[in-house]
Amino acid sequence: MDAPDLQPISAPTAVKIVEAASYLFMQRGYKAVSITDIIKAADVTKPTLYYYFADKEELFVQMGLRVTAAMGERMRAATTTPGGIVERLRAVAEVLMSNRDTDMRMMRHEMFEHLGQAQRSRLSRAFFLHIFSPIVRVMEDGITDGDLTRYPPITLAKMFMGMAESFQEFAPRNVEGQESQHTMMFGDTALNTADLVDLFLHGVSGAARH
Repeated sequence: MDAPDLQPISAPTAVKIVEAASYLFMQRGYKAVSITDIIKAADVTKPTLYYYFADKEELFVQMGLRVTAAMGERMRAATTTPGGIVERLRAVAEVLMSNRDTDMRMMRHEMFEHLGQAQRSRLSRAFFLHIFSPIVRVMEDGITDGDLTRYPPITLAKMFMGMAESFQEFAPRNVEGQESQHTMMFGDTALNTADLVDLFLHGVSGAARH
């Protein structure tokens, strides 16, 4: 069971406020969002907001806890995908790359830039528990099965996450009625989970694959 301070708040009114705050944080960034903005977006009173949340930091943390908990459920399911290392890594990559509405790198940047140490620690623990640890377990299983070698599982997990986030950044985003920036800058070749896993496992050298 998760530690109590890593449990997302569940009261309906509180969830409504967190959802409104999350949208604003992701659109504008932490610093540009005020408590007044959140109150207006959530259509609640200031006393109601402060009944559930001590400050803006707590709202940002609750956003992060909701995101990591939801991703964690999908991640745990991905790590039990039937098949070998290829199938499990593709399933994990799908979870990482499909999280388009809440860019994890942006969240981590805002967290380290604006939150105090205690709140940064809470989000870091949630991220490790729900997202990073399942990937490490996949790498550990891959090493045990002989599919992965040379590097420790934590190093492999960091490499895989970094690649997934890069693929997510350069994946095309559909803009209705417009040519996307991705297409204009990089062409229309999509980077997908199969490509990611192939690059992770085999690299780009011309040497024969084993």
